Amino acid sequence: MLLAQGAISLTDSLATANPVLTEVTAPEMNMFDMAVKGGWIMIVLGVLSVVCFYILFERNYVIRKAGKDDPMFMDKIKDYIHTGEIKAALNYCRTVNTPAARMVEKGISRLGRPINDVQAAIENVGNIEVARLEKGLIVMATISGGAPMLGFLGTVTGMVRAFYEMANAGSGNIDITLLSGGIYEA
Repeated sequence: MLLAQGAISLTDSLATANPVLTEVTAPEMNMFDMAVKGGWIMIVLGVLSVVCFYILFERNYVIRKAGKDDPMFMDKIKDYIHTGEIKAALNYCRTVNTPAARMVEKGISRLGRPINDVQAAIENVGNIEVARLEKGLIVMATISGGAPMLGFLGTVTGMVRAFYEMANAGSGNIDITLLSGGIYEA
């Protein structure tokens, strides 16, 4: 009871001592401001993310385009071959221009040779087509492995900067604003 009366009187005295309280708001910060204050490593990470997104969308476009096959493609090729129109089948493969069509074209161009030669030629073209479809993925894998390390480097440099400023400030001059820049960068 006595404690409750003391708390009420303290609250009343605080309210009368400072009748107008102003709310302090923190300055607004957007993602661009945070990236700029993050230092040069954020610029490198930004460039790497742009490169990754470019490769992602470009490969998505190429793979989707390569995956669109004509459902009647093989039927038309069979018809051409059964009627003896080998050149027409080759020309049709060139006009379709998909990875599967290029593999079939290579097989048709090897007709009359031993089956092992035909299979080897088709496999070689298949390997080339897979390499074309995977182009750029090595760069993306390297960036995805290296970018977190750059992020950690930014954290370490920010903390080193904070401790460096604290060491240079002297024993009595350490202020929270002195440390906040380096910690903020981290």
